[in-house]
Amino acid sequence: MKLCIRNIDIYSEGGFIQNGSLVVDGEIISEIYAEPITPQGVKIIEGENLIAIPGFIDSHCHGGGGFDCNKGDLESILGTRDFHGKHGVTLIYPSLAANDLPTIKKGLESIREAMKFNESGKTQIGGCHLEGPFLNKTYKGSQSEDHILAINDEYLKLYADYKDVIRRTTIAPEVEQNVEYFQAIQAMGIQISIGHSCATINEVEYAVNKGATSVTHLYNAMSQTKKEGPFRIGGVVEAGLTFDSLYAEIIADGYHLPNELLQIAYKCKGADKLMICSDANMAAGCKHGQIIHTCGMTYVIEHGVAMNETRTSLASSISPIDSMVRHMIFNVKFPIADVLKMSSATIAKLLNIFTSKGSINFGKDADINIVDKNFDVIMTLCKGQINLNH
Repeated sequence: MKLCIRNIDIYSEGGFIQNGSLVVDGEIISEIYAEPITPQGVKIIEGENLIAIPGFIDSHCHGGGGFDCNKGDLESILGTRDFHGKHGVTLIYPSLAANDLPTIKKGLESIREAMKFNESGKTQIGGCHLEGPFLNKTYKGSQSEDHILAINDEYLKLYADYKDVIRRTTIAPEVEQNVEYFQAIQAMGIQISIGHSCATINEVEYAVNKGATSVTHLYNAMSQTKKEGPFRIGGVVEAGLTFDSLYAEIIADGYHLPNELLQIAYKCKGADKLMICSDANMAAGCKHGQIIHTCGMTYVIEHGVAMNETRTSLASSISPIDSMVRHMIFNVKFPIADVLKMSSATIAKLLNIFTSKGSINFGKDADINIVDKNFDVIMTLCKGQINLNH
């Protein structure tokens, strides 16, 4: 099907266009105009007072709408996909937290199966973000300590068996010999992220030399500057902020990080290295006071976040990316173009899919959100077809 979205403001890869037009031919963006056009024999979508922006990419998401990826079944993976599709996500990477290995394998099998359902008009599943179990118990956050392990040759086989599914993995490099497996994992085409980690800045530098390319949820569940005798040494936070090669995720829900930390991250990394992730759990879309159970743990929803029962740790977020985009634009006051880059193009570049995803440009997949002036999502196109889940 060929369609034209006309008389719409466009945040394209080449810059901002007022009252322009987009032509979609099948799954691809075929034409971009700096003026309204009315082609013949084409479905017309009127875009007056609306804005076309790239579809959001969520590289780190555990669930939503009551669906829990950590449960490991196909229904939960597809339910998570559809929930976030209602919030403008056109490409998602379901994330699995630390769990017993049979459940993790079940989850990977389900994500592999769910990827077979990728089709136009549906949020695409790009693969899995395996966030555990190879973490540091000291910075486990809301992860289940009983299931946290160190990598060995047997567990390396997990990556080999599912290298077609696992696209990202979060690992604490300082735990036992974890870092020595980085090169083998990277050779499988899997992006390695440092997180839930006590590493010093020197250990992070070594991990980067071994293949690490990003930091999982910057500031959260990671080491910071500490004293060793009379001297101070940086941790994962400082490495994430200052190592130019590292991409860094941020949970921009307004709860995990205060505005000043978001501003520091932006000044240090810029939009080309900073990525918005939802890190959403099954409680995304749930109400205050609800209780959830995941990975053998219990959490309560209070004041816009999920917390453990003792209220000492946050358990990922309950905010989809569209609400984070609004927070960054209207509350933190970041430039709109940079916020959109952090929720699409930068993630696509990290994951080596920028040739087809992450921006509005000729020849790219027509993954497009149509939003109003408040950046509420009005309509989503996934590979050129309207997402009817919205």
